[in-house]
Amino acid sequence: MTTTVFPAFRTTDAAATIELLITLGFTERLIVRNEQDPALVDHAEFALGDTGGIMFGSVRNDGSALDAVGGGSIYVVVDTEREVDRLYQEIVDLGHAIVRPVATQEHGGREFDFRDHDGNSWGVGSYRGA
Repeated sequence: MTTTVFPAFRTTDAAATIELLITLGFTERLIVRNEQDPALVDHAEFALGDTGGIMFGSVRNDGSALDAVGGGSIYVVVDTEREVDRLYQEIVDLGHAIVRPVATQEHGGREFDFRDHDGNSWGVGSYRGA
């Protein structure tokens, strides 16, 4: 049995979230847009590699825990340190706030951290864990 974890969150700007995910190497699996306002996303799924992925939707103001934007923390693993450096520059160019600049870590791998337009924390690195 394969177990997969899909972080899930809400966003105030679906277009910016989609642009960010594509920049980080995610591919679209499913987007269900709101019938009354197609700029809003009721549910979206984006894949990363063979088993990784993420789900999101637009803020609904329904009082659910997911509607509290900006509290997520997501770490994206990429194949090489060169890819980390390339993505770092792309994230800078997109204007996201860098929290921790790109650097080689003592525990292995190369990483950086940033915050997205909703205040979610993202880490990108080549470290796959022990």
